[in-house]
Amino acid sequence: MPYLYGDPVKCTGCRICELYCALVRERVMNPKKARLRVERREPAIDQPRACKQCVDAPCAEACPMDAIVRNPKTGIVVVYEKKCIGCAACVEACPYGVIWLQPDRGKAIKCDLCRQCIPKCPTGALWVEKSEWVAAENPPV
Repeated sequence: MPYLYGDPVKCTGCRICELYCALVRERVMNPKKARLRVERREPAIDQPRACKQCVDAPCAEACPMDAIVRNPKTGIVVVYEKKCIGCAACVEACPYGVIWLQPDRGKAIKCDLCRQCIPKCPTGALWVEKSEWVAAENPPV
């Protein structure tokens, strides 16, 4: 499965990806509304984090409303916000901590691999990678 990878070596922590994601998806420049997040792991290491498109998708299994499903054409795990009741079962189930409730609507949001933030990264720290490689390099937090 493809997934959005954020390279901690190249990431400077500028958070342009978060701002652009929120702008494209929510029409506001508010990083709390982005579908990816930049996390500070060490005093000087920042890493963009996004949905890893898990093969077993524990978020989808946890959703009581079937609001999270894998798109059969693309293989990407997506959230159908209209079905989401905001129970946060998916947030608790995600082993990587990369699904959140949108602060205004209280509905689940996560990266759906739209790829629009990739060209906005000034250091080239974002790209699409295969989950098998990512899982080996980045164990759950």
